[in-house]
Amino acid sequence: MFPRYFILLPLVLLFLLSGCSKKQQSGSDIKGQKPANVADVVTVTKRTDVVSNFSWKDSTGKTIDLDTYRGKVTLINFWATWCGPCKMELPDLIAISKEMANRNVKIIGVSTDRGANVLEDVSSFVAEKGIPYQIVISNEELDEAFGNIRLIPTTFVVDADGKIAQTIVGARSKAAFLEAINAVLK
Repeated sequence: MFPRYFILLPLVLLFLLSGCSKKQQSGSDIKGQKPANVADVVTVTKRTDVVSNFSWKDSTGKTIDLDTYRGKVTLINFWATWCGPCKMELPDLIAISKEMANRNVKIIGVSTDRGANVLEDVSSFVAEKGIPYQIVISNEELDEAFGNIRLIPTTFVVDADGKIAQTIVGARSKAAFLEAINAVLK
């Protein structure tokens, strides 16, 4: 008779390596105050030679875009507040964003949440979890520019030249993220 852990171990591994299918909701009216690090997508420019560019407005109203991160290794993490694997890897991403900030590594979280109160919902989640890095609320155009994200979490590791060096589908550990970052860090 097999010990119990022979049955549980594959199930745990499957959960860790799996992702969530995107939840479909309608509505995009966004009302209320925005925290400093949560913003809506303003523009999207789809490209094939380097990572697609997108912009958002910071808390002062200044438009910032992904191209301003050029010269840094950037993780673009598509996630949602309701996604279990996304929540599981979140503490590691928060730690990496703090530990690697002085090594030219940035993280941008792209929330795929939808709904009439998406900005408030995501903002509350970001405040509750203490997410320090930029969060952008995705839209269909941004999802399409990144290959129609269907499973989350999905993380793109973008090198300093703006090229996608690796695409990671499913939750990963801090060690796995650091390995991917260090492979492209100059």
